[in-house]
This record gives sequence, structure tokens and C-alpha cells, in this order.
Amino acid sequence: MYITIRRYKTDSPKEAARVTNEGFIPLLSKIAGLVAYYGIETGEDSWTTVSVFETPAGAEESNRVAAEFVKNNPDAARVVKSKPEIIAGSVSAHKAN
Repeated sequence: MYITIRRYKTDSPKEAARVTNEGFIPLLSKIAGLVAYYGIETGEDSWTTVSVFETPAGAEESNRVAAEFVKNNPDAARVVKSKPEIIAGSVSAHKAN
């Protein structure tokens, strides 16, 4: 499995969640190999996402789709204040129930 974590600066994590649920998740769901996606309110001024994919290609594609979504969606562009910090890699330890 491969994970990509994107941390965004925002004035409204709740608005970022709304925009993500309404617009981005449907796009993300079309990427092959999606295992899971999480959006996390990580403070008053940040929104962090975790995408889990079966392949590195899926994880990389999710970063591309996310960048295009922010660029082309006026609500997302308004909510996101800067390019995200991105951390990505293969899973080397895992536990799920």
C-alpha cells in the first residue's frame, strides 16, 4: 500500500471538509486502487488529508487530481491558502481491524 498525506493551510477547516466531501471525493473515487481517504481538521488553520492506494501510481494521481481540483474549483481555491505540504511513501507497518 502507498499513502500520500497533504497538509493545507486554510482559514476554515470545516469549509475545507464541505468542499472536499462535495467536490473532491467524487473525483478521488474514480482513481484506480483507492483503499481509503481521510480528511482531518488539524487545527484552526489547517486541513490534512490521508489517501491510501494499492499502488504508487494511484497515490501520485491523487496528488495531481487534488492540485487540479484546487486550481479549477472556485470554492476550493478560496478555502486553500497555499500549496499543500505533501508527504508520500510506501506503508512499512500496518494494523487494521
